[in-house]
Amino acid sequence: MTKQPPEPNWIADPTARLVWRQWGDAHFAFDPRSHQTHFLNTLAVEVVDLLDERPLTLAGIHRALIDRHEVEDDDEGLLEAIESSLNVLEHLGIILSHHAS
Repeated sequence: MTKQPPEPNWIADPTARLVWRQWGDAHFAFDPRSHQTHFLNTLAVEVVDLLDERPLTLAGIHRALIDRHEVEDDDEGLLEAIESSLNVLEHLGIILSHHAS
């Protein structure tokens, strides 16, 4: 039997020092390291906000968002959207993943 690797913990990159602006529902994060401005949807902003507080796994982020918004736990689309957001945020260098050894 093959042992599955543990689910990674995600954290907001403490070196990012993002500068945030919001206009209506639009969220922008300027990254002074890359001199790039990123347009982020509300879900991505909430994920970064949660990861600024503490490291979380995908399941932990999912649970925190369900609790925060008092929605049903049966929405598979939310889990997929969170996973997609994590991948984008990691690619942008805004968050980091850490696998426990």
